[in-house]
Amino acid sequence: MEYLRRARYRSLPLSEAARRLASPGELPERSVVITLDDGFRDNYERAFPILLGLGFTATVFLTASYIGTDRLPTLTGTDFVPRPLDWGQVKEMHAQGIEFGSHTLTHPMLSRLPLTEARREIAESRLVIEDRLGAPVRLFCYPRGDFNEGVKQIVREEGYVAACTTLPGTNDRRTDLLALRRTYVGRRDTEREFAKKAAGAYDLLQRSGLLWKHLRAT
Repeated sequence: MEYLRRARYRSLPLSEAARRLASPGELPERSVVITLDDGFRDNYERAFPILLGLGFTATVFLTASYIGTDRLPTLTGTDFVPRPLDWGQVKEMHAQGIEFGSHTLTHPMLSRLPLTEARREIAESRLVIEDRLGAPVRLFCYPRGDFNEGVKQIVREEGYVAACTTLPGTNDRRTDLLALRRTYVGRRDTEREFAKKAAGAYDLLQRSGLLWKHLRAT
């Protein structure tokens, strides 16, 4: 985050970035959207103070049914079970300009569900977050990046205007707003590697890596 400030990047809420991508106007140079998935409590305890201190915003996608409970089941296959945000923390962050979207109710692989169950996960999670925040929710993130055309159509029908995948890369006006790309940033990235990711220098390499994994799997 300190690098982004030094390099004069501008942090946009995802809703603003999506609106600009859908319009004929220009995107500000060095625009970046910061997203956080699931609703871990460290979003509030660690990320939120850093974002505020540096004047950045972010978009957080909540696994709605776990917020305010005592556990948020881990999504990595490890024994670590992180604590979830509570709704008071979500409201405080929202009041300070952090944007929230839906990450379903329970974080399933949506393409493996019957479409009726996928719709419930997609639609009811939005209603839960809207009820708690008293604000519309129009942003979605596919759990584990898993989606197909049927799932994407449900997301569209349920009133979302943009949805994030785990496909790496930058976005432009040719990008499907319901299949936005994101570049993963890991704690082991050096500042030099992070700078290249922010500039889009790894886009082709990352996409080639995903294609190779897919070809090996098939």
